[in-house]
Amino acid sequence: TLISNNALWSKMLVEEDPGFFAKLSQAQKPRFLWIGCSDSRVPAERLTG
Repeated sequence: TLISNNALWSKMLVEEDPGFFAKLSQAQKPRFLWIGCSDSRVPAERLTG
């Protein structure tokens, strides 16, 4: 399943590089999080005004 495959992927990354996620979190500093809709019939402007 999607969740179990993601858990396996993250476990493998941590085994190869224990500091991977810590380093990644230091590099990411977004001003906002955008959660969009994958339905192309709904334009982003419709959701955000």
